[in-house]
Amino acid sequence: MRFTIKLKLLLTFAVVIAMLLGTAVYSIATLGQVNDNWSDTLTGPAERLRLAQNLDIAVLQQLRQQKNMLSSASVNETKDYIVKSDAARAEFDTDLAKILANTTAQDMAFWAQIKDLSANWRNADDRIRAMMLAGDTAGALNISTTDARDTSTKIDNVLAQVFDSERARLKQADQDAANDYANARLILIVIASTASILAFLSAVWIIISINKGISRAVRTVQTVADGDLTEFAVITTKDEIGELLGHVNSMIERLRGVVADALSASDNVSSGSQQLSAGSEQLSQGATEQASSAEEASASMEEMAANIKQNADN
Repeated sequence: MRFTIKLKLLLTFAVVIAMLLGTAVYSIATLGQVNDNWSDTLTGPAERLRLAQNLDIAVLQQLRQQKNMLSSASVNETKDYIVKSDAARAEFDTDLAKILANTTAQDMAFWAQIKDLSANWRNADDRIRAMMLAGDTAGALNISTTDARDTSTKIDNVLAQVFDSERARLKQADQDAANDYANARLILIVIASTASILAFLSAVWIIISINKGISRAVRTVQTVADGDLTEFAVITTKDEIGELLGHVNSMIERLRGVVADALSASDNVSSGSQQLSAGSEQLSQGATEQASSAEEASASMEEMAANIKQNADN
């Protein structure tokens, strides 16, 4: 398998995109977890704390109406305070039912105490009502300052423990949220940093590999341009740059063949020239010999002509 530049880029982008997708998925999952934790906090400790505070208000409202009854000037006024106290009782029952449906097993003992103490309080309050309607203010005041007061104090103490417990849970939820945020932030920073570093290193690696390959190709071509066909490019990769260098080496090999053929043809031409020169020398020598023979023949002819002329004169 060729590890081409295209494949290098594809793998680099694939890894970076995968890390970015992982970051996005982790972020979405973390946000979902944060939302769930926040929802659990709102519907759990925060809601129970709100309902417990409402119970405390309802208890105080009942206590207030009881004190108002003790200072009422008529039966009708007492009845009005009883109606208001019954409304506070109804609010107490409604909120207590919501708490019992939403409480934890750890806090169930608190609410069982609240339920029992509330029953005791109402028993004392009912006796106070009956005495006030009967005109026995002294008896009603005695119950209010003894049984009713003791019961309301116990209710306040248990509710105080509930408040502390729920506030501790809220504080722990806040600490957990801060820890989750810190962990998520750290993980996201690590993933983003890793993706950035990987992308940078991959880019540098690809740029360096391309630059080295092109530099080798340029040096080799420059060497060829200078007339040196003895040096081949060193191929260290199997990518497009390596393929380019391979073609450069093939070109050098072909050029060496062409030069070798040219040198062979030049040698053949030189040999032919030498043979032609030798033939020319032979022709020149033959012409010289023929000229010498012609001169000898001419001399003989002249001598013969002279002899003939001499004979004629005689």
